[in-house]
Amino acid sequence: MAVLNQFQQYSQGENTVTNNVLLMLSNLYEINPKYYEEYIRGLTEDSDNYEVIPTFLQQFNNRGDGFIDGHIQIKASKIIIETKLHGLEWIDKLLKYSKSFDHNEYKLLFHLSSSKYPQSDIEKINTRLKNGGLKGKVNFHSITYQDLVDQLKELAKNYTYEQYLQRLNEHFEAYCLGMGLMPRSSHILRAMACGQSFDLNVKHKFYFDLASRGYSDFNYLGIYKWKSVRYIGKVENVIVANWDETEGLEVLDKKFDITKDQENRLIDAIKESIENGWGVDNDHRFFLLKDFEETDFNKTSPGGIFRVRFFNLEDYFDEVPKNMKELALQLKTKSWE
Repeated sequence: MAVLNQFQQYSQGENTVTNNVLLMLSNLYEINPKYYEEYIRGLTEDSDNYEVIPTFLQQFNNRGDGFIDGHIQIKASKIIIETKLHGLEWIDKLLKYSKSFDHNEYKLLFHLSSSKYPQSDIEKINTRLKNGGLKGKVNFHSITYQDLVDQLKELAKNYTYEQYLQRLNEHFEAYCLGMGLMPRSSHILRAMACGQSFDLNVKHKFYFDLASRGYSDFNYLGIYKWKSVRYIGKVENVIVANWDETEGLEVLDKKFDITKDQENRLIDAIKESIENGWGVDNDHRFFLLKDFEETDFNKTSPGGIFRVRFFNLEDYFDEVPKNMKELALQLKTKSWE
């Protein structure tokens, strides 16, 4: 049940975040250069100028002096990214990086953060870039991590058959949420593909994962199987604990004070999990759920999910029902890709 993610989640400096953004982009290019090109064009709303795929031409006009038999071209381009976790870079510092652009290339300057420059600052930046003495236009874009996630999600919707793209999309969104790089909602549903542990998860209204795996706060946990979220519950407590038949339960960390009922529930769940072959006796995090209800929030696109999928329920409801029975009932009328 441990959730493996290709993005490093154990530190959160700007260098680490930049590395993971570049890793996402390089993986996207490796899956298919066409996807990468569409992604950058979508981010910049530029459908023509940014190219990474060669054009192959025959009998190409040699600027009025005959015809070239074969002509293969990739237009030169460069993207420079300045990363901040949450704030905005000083404009003077941002602009100095434009010196790294060369003359005959398509130039993109990205400022990446959880917040955007106000429009007045964007206009100021563009004016200074225009008057800065560079040959050729520098295209500046103030981009948020939410923009990166939304654009990748849109790309994944267009290519639902591409499993590596689907996994990249899910992993990158989970990483950005886990690192607190996107605005938080009070209605985040974390759906977990439970597989062989499904019956245990439902019976004991809990989920377990390795304690070493990072996670972000979320309000609801969904039990996913057979292409649908089958159960949903509110997170009642999050407990990191070890279990020993002689020593009993050793609590290493907890989100809230543990009630006697929660302790007994957790012990029963751990014991039965061990009996069923799950090695949860050491270094595991347990999510205890309350208001646990059956639902059928189904996936309409081909294939399953890669372990985890996050949903902001505000995207599915004008007003998210406060009553869990009502929420579970209404989710049966919703679907996702």
